[in-house]
Amino acid sequence: MLLLLLVCTTFVHAQTLDEALQTTMRQFYAASTQEERLASSNRLSLIANKWNTEWFTHYYSAYAKTLLGVYEQDQTKKISYFEEAEKNLETAKTSPKGENDEVYALAAMIASMRIGIFPDQWQKYSEVFAFNMKKAKEIRKENPRIYYLEGMSKFYTPEMYGGGKKSALPFFQKAAEYFALESDADIRKPSWGKKQNEEMIKKCEE
Repeated sequence: MLLLLLVCTTFVHAQTLDEALQTTMRQFYAASTQEERLASSNRLSLIANKWNTEWFTHYYSAYAKTLLGVYEQDQTKKISYFEEAEKNLETAKTSPKGENDEVYALAAMIASMRIGIFPDQWQKYSEVFAFNMKKAKEIRKENPRIYYLEGMSKFYTPEMYGGGKKSALPFFQKAAEYFALESDADIRKPSWGKKQNEEMIKKCEE
């Protein structure tokens, strides 16, 4: 483990910020096991520690931990990943330009994940979700991830409560419009969600 940490640390310090982020995020997305995702997440933590004044380094660390939580089967570990992600987002907010739409959107995503873990506390986390979505929209309503997350919320809400495929589809379609205007050329600007949104549109149209 110490050797692995040394290799990861050397790897991070030998690259520029953009190179380190691009390489590590590619590895994270290409990972096929939780162990591989965890290794990439650990490298993102090292990147955030090295470039700790940049909001987006903490954001990507939070994003990776959020996805670790999504894939994790053990409930205790799942909760721990989400808690770590939320701490990263709080750190991001204190960084220059860190209180932005992307940070609030990801916070909303984590809140929605918590509803699945604590269904008896759905009202509490629904309010947290709504608060963060509202803040994200106030800052930049053109963010496609906002509408993707709203669509996901509607999709998994029972039809009797206003959810379901038909209710979710308009949100995914609106997200698609904004995704079409977005570029993934700058790693410092989050651009995840386009592929997932396309898949959800297909599911809603089935």
